[in-house]
Amino acid sequence: AFPSSTPSIDLETPRFRTVMTQTEVTATCVVHSAYDAKVSWLLDGKDPTSRTPVNQASSTTQSISSNLTLPSSQWKTLNTITCRAEHRCFNSTEKTSNVKG
Repeated sequence: AFPSSTPSIDLETPRFRTVMTQTEVTATCVVHSAYDAKVSWLLDGKDPTSRTPVNQASSTTQSISSNLTLPSSQWKTLNTITCRAEHRCFNSTEKTSNVKG
């Protein structure tokens, strides 16, 4: 039987120095769950445009990793970034990071 517990989410954002020196930056979200959850991203509370590449991979049965790559110029205009995990077996869970420098 699968546990019905809510997954935990780790959200890693690029360092300030990376944002200032690289043309593209990547945020990483790792969802720890026994379920194959759908991971989505919100930028300032809104769905990112379809042009934004999102890479999701199930690394193990216990965690799902998703990377969001953005141009540094766009990252600098953001206030918050949110990673959300959804699955029919648990309430949607999200973690938000304040990225305003």
